[in-house]
Amino acid sequence: MRLWMGLAAVAVVLSGCASKGLLEPDAKGITETFVVDADPMAALRRASEYVRICHETRAHPYGAVYMGKRSVGERGLPNEILVHKETEAAKILERIHTQVAERANQAEVTVTVLGEGIWDQAEIAAARQSIASATPACRALQ
Repeated sequence: MRLWMGLAAVAVVLSGCASKGLLEPDAKGITETFVVDADPMAALRRASEYVRICHETRAHPYGAVYMGKRSVGERGLPNEILVHKETEAAKILERIHTQVAERANQAEVTVTVLGEGIWDQAEIAAARQSIASATPACRALQ
């Protein structure tokens, strides 16, 4: 009984040390904002397709599996996709926001990546090309 209590206490302590990725207040991710010729919902669908093709269904090194959590913004809030590793749902690696731009039928898209490993400027470039062209274009994996 004491062993289980000790293990539970250690698990609680270690869970507080887990990184939250882009959700941490001091996260210094790489961000790029651009405008695409599509309404915000179409831009969200394009971004969702990019995440599905390039992260969720693609084979990654070391058997890593990535998931995307999609949410539609209500009452003026931006639409959002959060990408995380399947086993680390709290650590956000990539965030894509779509919202209304200044001109009609345009969307402002903001892509933020963690800035570590494959989550770098090349990932932002692939996301931008995919969302702007409506055709998923995944970055090359090492």
